[in-house]
Amino acid sequence: MKLLGVPSAALLLAFGQSVPAQPGRAADLLAHALHLADLYNWADAAPEFAEAEALFKSVGDRRNALYAHLGRIRANIERDQRGLPEVSSQLANELRDNSLLHADKELRMFCLIVKGDIDTEMNTGDMRSDWQQVEDLARDLQNEKWQYRALAQLGIAAFYDADLATARTNVGSALEQATKAGDTAAQVRFLIILANGLVQTKTFDQAISYLDNAIKLASTVPDAGYQFSAQELRVEALIGLKRFEAAQRAADELLTRTREQRRSSHRATALALLGNIAAAEGDARKAMDFLEDGITVAKAEGLIRLLAGMYSQAAQFYREAGDLNKAERSIQSAADAMQESGDLWAVPQRLRSLAEIQVAEGRYADADGAYDRAEAFIDALVGNVSTALEKTAVITASSQIYAEHFALAAGRFKNPAKAYAIIEQVRGRVAADLLSSGSVRQPQKEATDRELSRLKLRLMAARSTEDIRELRDQIFMAEQAKWVTPGINILKSKSRATIGIDAVQKSLPPSAVLLEYVTADPVSYCLYISRNSIGIAALDGKTRIEALVSAYLKAVKANHLARGEAHDLYNAVLRPVREANQNRVLIVVRDGPLHLVPFDALQEPSGRYVAEGRTVVYSPSATTFYLLAHNASRPDQSQKALFAVGGIPYSHSSINRAGVTRGYDRNGFADLPSSNDEIRIAQSNFLKNQTTLLVGRSATEAAFKREPLQQYRVIHLAVHAFADPTFPDRAALVLLSDPAADEDGFLGASEVAQLRLNADLAVLSACDTAVGPLMGQEGIANLSRAFLLAGARTVVSTLWEVDDSSSLFLMRRFYAHMAAHQSPAMALTAAKRDMLRTFGRNTPPVRWAAFTVEGQVADPVIWNRTNNSGMRGE
Repeated sequence: MKLLGVPSAALLLAFGQSVPAQPGRAADLLAHALHLADLYNWADAAPEFAEAEALFKSVGDRRNALYAHLGRIRANIERDQRGLPEVSSQLANELRDNSLLHADKELRMFCLIVKGDIDTEMNTGDMRSDWQQVEDLARDLQNEKWQYRALAQLGIAAFYDADLATARTNVGSALEQATKAGDTAAQVRFLIILANGLVQTKTFDQAISYLDNAIKLASTVPDAGYQFSAQELRVEALIGLKRFEAAQRAADELLTRTREQRRSSHRATALALLGNIAAAEGDARKAMDFLEDGITVAKAEGLIRLLAGMYSQAAQFYREAGDLNKAERSIQSAADAMQESGDLWAVPQRLRSLAEIQVAEGRYADADGAYDRAEAFIDALVGNVSTALEKTAVITASSQIYAEHFALAAGRFKNPAKAYAIIEQVRGRVAADLLSSGSVRQPQKEATDRELSRLKLRLMAARSTEDIRELRDQIFMAEQAKWVTPGINILKSKSRATIGIDAVQKSLPPSAVLLEYVTADPVSYCLYISRNSIGIAALDGKTRIEALVSAYLKAVKANHLARGEAHDLYNAVLRPVREANQNRVLIVVRDGPLHLVPFDALQEPSGRYVAEGRTVVYSPSATTFYLLAHNASRPDQSQKALFAVGGIPYSHSSINRAGVTRGYDRNGFADLPSSNDEIRIAQSNFLKNQTTLLVGRSATEAAFKREPLQQYRVIHLAVHAFADPTFPDRAALVLLSDPAADEDGFLGASEVAQLRLNADLAVLSACDTAVGPLMGQEGIANLSRAFLLAGARTVVSTLWEVDDSSSLFLMRRFYAHMAAHQSPAMALTAAKRDMLRTFGRNTPPVRWAAFTVEGQVADPVIWNRTNNSGMRGE
């Protein structure tokens, strides 16, 4: 019999280097401890792991001593909360250096299981890596049990990344396999995992059903032990349903069990839950008594993670009672405990709560310092995670911190320079941390991971904001060293540089104003910068602006003129900013739902569209505007003029079937009859031997990637595209597949960001290429942003589905104006004016307003007339 892939007592002897003094007892202890661990009853296994480790060490049995040692570490997680980051780092070193863990796949898998459980408490990226390795090893060992158990843990990682669909699929599939295999312990665990997700999403009734089932199943396995986690979640769900009597009975039973079994961490949790019940019933004094008892238990036992949560809970109670002094002390203790425990993700939110309390007390300078400290932590966290989803989670969850800090600088300090520095600290990173992960340099990965682990441990102990900032910078540089692509263009190489407000002001054209929006409740703001002035205008709150945006987009996409809605939005976001009415060029840094609005289609009080008198160009941040303005195009005799893709026969390809599997829910990819004409119009504005067209069946993703894209000044894609409303790296341009080259035909945003471009202009003449998930103060992640990251200086993209014939007209006029040496921003505006003149001012905005321009403002496209090129395919 094998448990966790480990031999039973009889077979353990065969792996020892010598015969144990008490061979039967040592092997039996380890086998029984592993049996309990296999039932997820780690706590009861702790004494047996410890005794087995000592016995195996005494006879020099390194392999089995290591098995027992690893089991003892995992069994004591509940009690040893302070040292988890150090333990994870030590296990990483063992996995790298220990010859036993390299030679023995079963032992290595067990080590990764232990490390995976520890990392689940601290770091989603490391957790995901651990469990992916467990799944891979289990597959190699033909261990079906740990394949599906690892799949469930990967589901938890997806849940932490807010990928609820993947989380449900993974855990549900694992539960189905465990049920089929008769793995009752795994069924219990997976039901609890699902119930936890339901509690977090406030689906309490369904959560209780799952928990009752889990508890009933566990009762059929004598060694499974009392299900503390399930009972705690059950109390939480009952409180959520306001079934306080039932919650009280369950919590009392839970407390009794914790005393009987001497489970300190669960006792502290039970006391906190009793406090929640009392608070929900309106008994604040009783609630605090329970909570203070819980804090006493957690302090005595060194349960630092629980202590952090309970301090936060106490702060909330004190704040609701109006005792801001005690609330402040409690939330400061919570932040310190979370930092010490290694739960760095939670520290910024606690510091935000501290700042909010200090604002309520009128201590604005102290609040400013708390926000500064929180933002330094956020920056360090963003640098310490590698996937787009993790970075998105950090930035999105923390965005309100920047908005509140900006409001403090704008509303209380009346300091535009300070407000600018706050918001650009996060926006100035563009989307590089979301989309430009790149491919890993394997030779450097392990060394970099060790350095990141060391820096993270130092971050846990940092006490000053200056120390945190220094570590933040070191973490960022270490993370960058792990990837192939950073530094290949100005936005990636300078993504952390925040340009001063004075430098931005000097770089603006004389007739331009930069408008940087921050939407918040109860007041939103527009920071404006022009050659002659810098200031902040107060606007309506975020809730009202969101409602106006929603009404406008609904009317426009219904093919209405939307004049009233366009007028209301103008009054909300442009009319209060005097400088926006005094300059001919508006450089707009949007926030929140304003990313989805074409500012040039808003209506002035006179009834004119903004586009009729002004040019609008967008930028991810003021820093990005400055960097692009100082990255002017330089003529290069080796460069070609145009690379264009279009005329793709979608209806006669397999791409529609593939689109369904990627979540594309429209009626398939229809042919775009005008796309062939469109790219030939683009070609007609250049010397033909300076252009390359990729058309028809030749327009595969593989062919696109094989092209020397960095040689072209203009890249034009007249293709299908789609945006994913949740995950930025799933947005894609649709080409044709090439199975032989292992390319599926979907050129994703993350793939685009890895391209090496040196283009003055990229035209994404496709649907929704400026649309994507909103990432709080980081902005929006979309295909347009990906092309900027890849090296394009200006990108033309779209805010909704575009009409084929309207696109053809706009592109014809757009290239004609560029041929007259207008910049892309000016040329696109002029093309829109042409359309309004040709078809009348009653032309619905849905036909002309979708196209937007992001990037440089003034530079025209430059090309030479020397190279030969041609057309690929028909």
